[in-house]
Amino acid sequence: MKNFILSAFLLIAVNSYSQAAAEPVLKMDPETLCQIRYHYYPNLEAYFDMKREVYIYNDRGQWVEAADIPTGYRGYSLYNKINVPINDYDDDHIVQFINKHKKKFPYNNGRKSKEMTASVD
Repeated sequence: MKNFILSAFLLIAVNSYSQAAAEPVLKMDPETLCQIRYHYYPNLEAYFDMKREVYIYNDRGQWVEAADIPTGYRGYSLYNKINVPINDYDDDHIVQFINKHKKKFPYNNGRKSKEMTASVD
């Protein structure tokens, strides 16, 4: 009986550890106490969800989640790294703020990459 209980305990502990190890570690904003889960790409008008490791972008009026941005999407290369970490929203429905983010962080083709944070206020 002791072996059964010990085996069950070890199985639960290993399972819990493997699930925790799979979760990405997100930075916490000290002012808003929100995890920095999303990055907004102004030139794509799209987001990257660090927690689920997917891009969220608009494809013909529908919001799509995918592991990669399609080749040639809006003629953009992800390698120029123009993005804005969102520091005050870490729930599941970031696209509700797209109009605020487009207005607050308009895409400027000549702008150098800067460290910025976005808030949804």
